[in-house]
Amino acid sequence: MIYCLKVFAAISLIIFFNGQAQAQQKASEWKVISPSGALQINLKLNNGALSYSVTDKGEVIVKPSKLGIESTTEKFSDHLSFANVLTRPVSEIYVLPTGKYSVYKAKANQASVTFTNSYSAKMTVDLRAYDDGIAFRYRFPDSAKTYTLVNESTEFAVPQASAWMQQYGNDPAYENVFKNGIPAGTAAPDSTGWAFPALFHTKDHWLFLSESNISPDNAGMHLQPMCSNGIYKIAFPLKGEGLGQGSSYPVAKAPFAMPWRVFIIGKNPSVVVQSALINHLSAPNTIGNIGWVKPGRSSWSWWSDHASSRNVTTLKRFVDLAANMKWEYSLVDANWNMLKDGGNIKDLIDYAKSKDVKLTFWYNSGGPHNNVGEQPRDIMFDSLKRKQELKKLHDWGVKAIKVDFFQSDKQNVMQLYQDILKDAAKEKIMVIFHGSTMPRGWARTYPNLLSMESVRGAENYGWSPEFAADAAVLNTIYVFTRNVAGSMDYTPVTFSDYQCCPHTTTNAHELALSVVFESGMMHFADSDSSYYKQSAEVKQFLSSVPNTWDDVKLLQGEPGKEAVLARRKGKDWYIAGINGETVAKNWQVFLSFLDVKKRYKAKLYVDGKSSREITYKELTAKTGDKVGVNVLPKGGFVLVLQP
Repeated sequence: MIYCLKVFAAISLIIFFNGQAQAQQKASEWKVISPSGALQINLKLNNGALSYSVTDKGEVIVKPSKLGIESTTEKFSDHLSFANVLTRPVSEIYVLPTGKYSVYKAKANQASVTFTNSYSAKMTVDLRAYDDGIAFRYRFPDSAKTYTLVNESTEFAVPQASAWMQQYGNDPAYENVFKNGIPAGTAAPDSTGWAFPALFHTKDHWLFLSESNISPDNAGMHLQPMCSNGIYKIAFPLKGEGLGQGSSYPVAKAPFAMPWRVFIIGKNPSVVVQSALINHLSAPNTIGNIGWVKPGRSSWSWWSDHASSRNVTTLKRFVDLAANMKWEYSLVDANWNMLKDGGNIKDLIDYAKSKDVKLTFWYNSGGPHNNVGEQPRDIMFDSLKRKQELKKLHDWGVKAIKVDFFQSDKQNVMQLYQDILKDAAKEKIMVIFHGSTMPRGWARTYPNLLSMESVRGAENYGWSPEFAADAAVLNTIYVFTRNVAGSMDYTPVTFSDYQCCPHTTTNAHELALSVVFESGMMHFADSDSSYYKQSAEVKQFLSSVPNTWDDVKLLQGEPGKEAVLARRKGKDWYIAGINGETVAKNWQVFLSFLDVKKRYKAKLYVDGKSSREITYKELTAKTGDKVGVNVLPKGGFVLVLQP
């Protein structure tokens, strides 16, 4: 007992007992404290039922909330008894080719508390406390048992707060509009419920709620539609998802774990934006050496010309665009297997090689889980066909695939995502998912995953006047919600207009999205003619802007209003800001984070007198300087600092 107490103290874990002797009394409360001593998750067993709460230096962040889960054969929601507890510190350093950082450092304290039910079956609740958030998950340690999970009691009881959330939808692609600052506890617009992630702002704290580490044993969860008094409850996938294919209820053979449920927590929204908890909680790299994974920037013809992917002549123009802009990739979109003008696919591949541009090929994920007709389809769903196709692509020299239209978060589709990632890795092919679920940590487990869509992005300019009107607001919200979870394939920096849905954002706002948004494959969506007609300074910026980063800082911002971020690549800093509101603003960008020993050459790209004008000027800066930036309504800027 003395030894255990020493271990507990060393990792800031406090466990309270009903009595003085563990052997004589069962435990009733466990408290795991973050390394800094501020955040604390409390687990309680009361009359056989579990609950948890979260505090920050004693202030309630998550009110007492129920825990529990049931399968068709076992019930772990009542009549539970304490079995044992194991504790350990968590300390990890790992490297990823994509994301907010190049090197990731994670420190936390963990307790794994095991309970038995009335029939002596075991369930473990893993608890973790990091300095920027807490997490918990259910784990089933009994071997050789198979569980079909059919009910979950998990709650997230949020104090009075504003919320940024999106409707889940019947065919989840996470492209619904985020509600902007609604009262926590507001019911979802329909019976499908609310999607992850969810962001809350209480009187003193920002809370980001999501889940991480979806394995093939799991389904992707969301939140039930009714959430009275700010009590949100877990929901399984809807029966009709994926055209009804697959079960809503995941089936797994023990031992296995469910996903981590994650709260990122901070008094400043910068804690949320800068957090890497979704990656920290995910399983480490399972695909081995990743030296061949090369994130990059890409041209894309479909946004400006939907028929282009059937025309080799047009596709060659976008290969030329990538070469001229020094982008590494060009995307060949849907129906490329039906090429009819200008040559064949081998002609395109040879042409791209001659220009030193690598190609990404689009695929439909279906299969019986979608009825979308775009080609190629019925390949990625079939294991044998998929492996043969990936081998063919490898032999062609194709470096990446974009797979689209998944339309379900059921276990069978979660398995399909991961099967694609595994098989692609064997052929050294990178993957982008489109029409997909939201990121839940796979970028760490399968580092050949470059990006996922799961956002209402720039393609919506093609058909949605409402999107065009709301884009500036949504863009600021994504900084604090969707892009926190992982790389986001928004397909940004579009200067030209669709006739139906012209931009209301300024060109400088659009330029800033290349820095504000993070994606392991940055698809620049506009036409070649649009990019070519930009000023020499703007073209130089687009040719040199990175899409992988070493550091990120949120300098100022609030979802729905504005966001100013600084990202570092090597010794260079890229600072970008977007205005989500319809009033002009003057921002004072405080450069307190620069190296104190250096002066920096600065290049400023900012709104001009009109929404379509980007002005450019050069200046010098050092740490502690303030740079004044005037932006238009729905405007933006980029400031590049190089020592």
